[in-house]
Amino acid sequence: MTTTAEFDAFGPWIYEIRTKEDVPRLYRDYPLDLDNAVLTIKVPRDITRREANPSMDLYDVVLSLGQEKVTVLRRSGTRYDFRDVPYQEIQGITEFVDLLAGRLTLATDAGDVVVPFNASSSEIVTHLVQLLRERYLGDEEHASMAQAGGGPVPDVERELQGMFRRLAHGPGDRVLAVQHRRLLVDLDASIVGRVMARAWPTWVLSSIIVLSPQELQVLHRGRPYQTGYKPVRSLARTLIPLERVTGVETRPSSMYEGITKLVVRAGSVSHEFAVDNAHADGLVRGLREAIRG
Repeated sequence: MTTTAEFDAFGPWIYEIRTKEDVPRLYRDYPLDLDNAVLTIKVPRDITRREANPSMDLYDVVLSLGQEKVTVLRRSGTRYDFRDVPYQEIQGITEFVDLLAGRLTLATDAGDVVVPFNASSSEIVTHLVQLLRERYLGDEEHASMAQAGGGPVPDVERELQGMFRRLAHGPGDRVLAVQHRRLLVDLDASIVGRVMARAWPTWVLSSIIVLSPQELQVLHRGRPYQTGYKPVRSLARTLIPLERVTGVETRPSSMYEGITKLVVRAGSVSHEFAVDNAHADGLVRGLREAIRG
């Protein structure tokens, strides 16, 4: 079978598209404006190279960041769907990595845009997220500031500390709360149930809630709870623009003692985080003050 440049370069990596020749052949009839795009990338299918061949369409998603919107092209069999997402419609961004499994989520009122990717390409995804922030915040000077602020690093797991230093330790950033990993107890647990819970426990996972001048940043593990003793390797960052926050509230957990759900609404999107009861009032107060101010 005759090979192609697309097949020769195929692997788990995300590549930048700079010219028309870089566009996967499936999408070449779409009028991408590469000259005016800030960044355009192609995300490969989740298959190994030995499963691929030159006749296949090898890229699942193309993302192109224009001046006013993100264009999303997504493979559907031998065809593709397309969607334009104006920056002002983005109600939050979550970047998630668990070993080699990555996922980028753009939350919008019209439904989430979810892009799975191989975490070997985390660096280009983080760069794309930074460029998105510069545009959806509407303040490139602030969003482009180097993350080199002062202040103490929260006392949490080293992985979250490293993420904090890299991504949320900038000028004007303020830690609102640090949620530590701890053992949970079911609200309706009997004495026997409490003993069993120690043999096969459920934990609330750590997070750092950071207030930036224009965003709420939550560094977390991608999920609020973990059952059992399996090590947690995942890391995630959720970014919510403060100007689009329409409400902040708390809800007591219906399952666990001492846990509150912090709900941050942006447009019709609800972002939920699990925190200790002791943090809840301070978080709501701090966020409402930031929204007002």
